[in-house]
Amino acid sequence: MAHLHIFIGKGGVGKSTCSSLEALRFAQDTKKDIQLVSMDPAHNLHDLFERKLSPRQTRVLPNLAVKEFDLEKQSREYMASTQQELKGLYHYQQALNIDKYFNILKFAPGMEEYASLLVLEKCFKEKKFDEIIIDTPPTALTLKTLALPSINLHWVTQLMNMREEIVQKKNCVANIRKENLNTLEEDPIYRRLLHMQERYTALNEKLQDTAFTEIVLVMNEDELSFAESLMIQKQLKILEIKISKVIINKSTGLTERARLISTSFSEASIELVPLENNLLQGVENLGMFSKKISIFQ
Repeated sequence: MAHLHIFIGKGGVGKSTCSSLEALRFAQDTKKDIQLVSMDPAHNLHDLFERKLSPRQTRVLPNLAVKEFDLEKQSREYMASTQQELKGLYHYQQALNIDKYFNILKFAPGMEEYASLLVLEKCFKEKKFDEIIIDTPPTALTLKTLALPSINLHWVTQLMNMREEIVQKKNCVANIRKENLNTLEEDPIYRRLLHMQERYTALNEKLQDTAFTEIVLVMNEDELSFAESLMIQKQLKILEIKISKVIINKSTGLTERARLISTSFSEASIELVPLENNLLQGVENLGMFSKKISIFQ
């Protein structure tokens, strides 16, 4: 199972650049097989690596593959699979006209977040790579995505309790009619909910476990970036997700701001990516620049 490095931060702080530098450092300094993934709808990796990228992985080095996920495609695939599953559960679906409701549901709020979660889930299940670096969308979408397993667990638990009551009442009627009784394990809807509970529990545990997941917070030295980073830290603490590393991008050195950041994120390691006036593009240039990253003393 791959170790995930999820890069999170305010839009414009340089997550794509920093995640690319990290991927190249891993690829150059180790013999591990590395994958760099973009979940950001506004993909930037193709500009940084100066080549066309797609949901199909592209090898930019022998041990570094890069891909840009299509979240809309992920959403469509999820809707199609769920639609087929519900048709199997509800054989009377034509009367309910499930197809009509799915045509409306695909425009519902939250589908982009769920598509992002599906990408994360695929990354956790990846067996071909040793390390996976993930370039995420801006803060709001990413935080909602990371919160989904915890939120969904709450709802699924409540739905399981409701379904248990329904099965009990159905069995009371069946008992009066001398019909066969069904256990919860025989109920297809309850089995589906149980599967969802197991799935979201596993995702939640992996996001909270630093042995599986490293959360990397990217920020700049300015006040606005610092303030949003503190907000991200607060939200992740609620989800019991730990920030393992903070990268100060466009750093001007061991400044008072850098020291304040180090104090505010005392449990995380701090790395400084120096300010670069020249355009960073291409594997060679990015690889050379990655050697300039320093550890905060």
